[in-house]
Amino acid sequence: MRAFIRTIVLGAMYLVPGGTAVSAEIRSTLVDAQEQFEQGHHEQALKLYKQADEAEPGHAAVAYNIGLCHLNLGDAEKAMQQFERVASQAGVSRRLRRDAFYNIGLVRASGARERLNGLLAPASRPADQVPPDAPANIEKLQQIADDLLRAIAALKESKAIEPGDETEHNIRAARITRRNVLGLLRQAMEEKEKQDMLDDPRAYLEALIFEQYRQVGLTRYLVLNPPAEPARSRAARRAAVRLQRKIMERTAMLADNLAQFREVTEESPTPPATQPADKTPRETIYHAAAGQLDKAAIVSQRDACAFLLDGEVNEAHDKQFTALDEMHAALYLFPLNPAQTLVKARTGQAQLKELVETIESDKDWLRDPLLAEATIPDDAEWEPDKTAIHYRQLQISNVLALLHLQCQYIAAMSQPANEPAPASEQENPLLDPELNARLAEVLAGADELREPCLSAIAAKDKDAALAAQAKMLEIIDAALELLPKTIEQRIAELIVRQARLNEEVKAEVGEANPDAGNESVSPLQKIRKWAARLKSKLFDTPAGEGARMLRGQQEDIQSETTGVNDEIRQQIPSGTTTQPGASPPPAGTQSPQVQAYIEASKHLADADTEMGAAIRGFDKAVVENSSRPMRADGPVQTAQTRALEELVRALAALQPPENQPQENGQDQQDRQQQQRQDNQDVQREVDRLDRERERAMQELYQKRPRTVIKDW
Repeated sequence: MRAFIRTIVLGAMYLVPGGTAVSAEIRSTLVDAQEQFEQGHHEQALKLYKQADEAEPGHAAVAYNIGLCHLNLGDAEKAMQQFERVASQAGVSRRLRRDAFYNIGLVRASGARERLNGLLAPASRPADQVPPDAPANIEKLQQIADDLLRAIAALKESKAIEPGDETEHNIRAARITRRNVLGLLRQAMEEKEKQDMLDDPRAYLEALIFEQYRQVGLTRYLVLNPPAEPARSRAARRAAVRLQRKIMERTAMLADNLAQFREVTEESPTPPATQPADKTPRETIYHAAAGQLDKAAIVSQRDACAFLLDGEVNEAHDKQFTALDEMHAALYLFPLNPAQTLVKARTGQAQLKELVETIESDKDWLRDPLLAEATIPDDAEWEPDKTAIHYRQLQISNVLALLHLQCQYIAAMSQPANEPAPASEQENPLLDPELNARLAEVLAGADELREPCLSAIAAKDKDAALAAQAKMLEIIDAALELLPKTIEQRIAELIVRQARLNEEVKAEVGEANPDAGNESVSPLQKIRKWAARLKSKLFDTPAGEGARMLRGQQEDIQSETTGVNDEIRQQIPSGTTTQPGASPPPAGTQSPQVQAYIEASKHLADADTEMGAAIRGFDKAVVENSSRPMRADGPVQTAQTRALEELVRALAALQPPENQPQENGQDQQDRQQQQRQDNQDVQREVDRLDRERERAMQELYQKRPRTVIKDW
């Protein structure tokens, strides 16, 4: 490190570079400090420099040399603080400010490089190291890329003050390193996205459907109320094209991964190459969903892009609507989790009912829950099938009907009374035929309400629609009452809702160009940013108004969190100590279930507190009419991130590791074999990256620095 840090030689005058005279009282101390520094006694030099700084604060050169001492003692963080102090101090000479910025850039770049080397796995220990582009390293790679970006910014500041070959050289070297880091980061994020797709394709498809639905709503508004200015209208169409393309790309990637999925089981040995293998149930579902997406949804999305490019917005909206239907058709091929399905249906149904309650005129029936800020023109055409209220009610009815059929099917598979239930039913209560028979009986009422509810919406009959929706909520609540472990499911749903709201906030504060400078942003995040871009072209919504609407969503989640925590606390026996830091109870006095409830309750209380902090941040944004509090470093996103973490911890407390299934002997052998293969891949990757790193290092930081400030 000491070979790379730039220092300065001053003239013989007893002036520090800021122009402030050094008094005789500290001159001898500074000379002694310099002698200690040159002899390599950096700790003694640091003490002397600090004495001088305390005696006469404000000398930038003294702070600069303190930074050099910290750096030579291995404390880069304290060195950075001193260099930044010099760079930001008023009245500092150009020469000293130049070198302060230079050293800031070099310290950041060197630290980032060291952490990168740690990820690139020593060749002698491949078994102990995950690949550098593994999903587990995403956060580390992101931090390294951010530090390199800050290093480049500091070096540019130095160059702006006084250009130099070594500064330009190191800017170029840091850019090359950052580009390599971003390449690893993209690979890690792509691998994580693929894992997410195959681990839970239904959840990933639901996220895409949500974004496609929002795209449909935005394009519908572009049809009903296009911008008056031609330039703004063209910009809106361009943003709509980019948004639809992003959704189409992710849909195509999901379809490809599902189509290529193969499952190896002990019961299904590998057949001869000439004989096609029988598909497992999971493969059958995945491949059918891939076909549905590839043959229908993606084609419609592509056509929508073409129509938008040609300026035919109405035709584009029709194609987007078709794509949305086809995506739902693919989604319905996956088995339904009754608890998750009912919780989501209830959330959506309650939101629709609240929207219908606010309807005061015919045009209000054209409102969209996701576009509350939209202004509907008085002459807007009424097409029930294309309205958000009708379509969302239809999808809620459809998913309840499918759940009804699934429950009927499982109930029909009931075992004779004298035969024990299969092991799968004992492990998973949701496969219990008796439970599913009761669920099917309750959900039959939802099928009967389907047509009356949709007909009332089509006829714009507010009273009839509200009555049908209220009955639908009663049926969903009755079904939820039959299910076991609803607390875990409700927390899981809160996690989904909080995560989605967090992304909404990030999208609301989205950059002017969602693709610029976002190499580390996930594809779904880019989609949300483009949605925010399109909204900005369609609506002149003040920042405070957007914050007010997001605040309402956060309040709803906080209210639900409080309700879940109240239910958990009811399960904790009275008198049980639940306060953090309290003395643990005697062994055996609390069951594992009670301990889990106590731990979950603490995390939910912390999540509630963080949500309250986020709400106060939204209030600040509303009062200031500014999006600043909602930015990444603002009070809203910071609190929301912590709230989501606490919700995840609460769910983990109720699902302890010992309750998770353990792998058998064959699974362990397969895992070990896969680990050996992964280690070989790691070794090859390490060798390649080592060669690249050695080649890059030959071009990195070649200029020798000058000496420390002296001659006081």
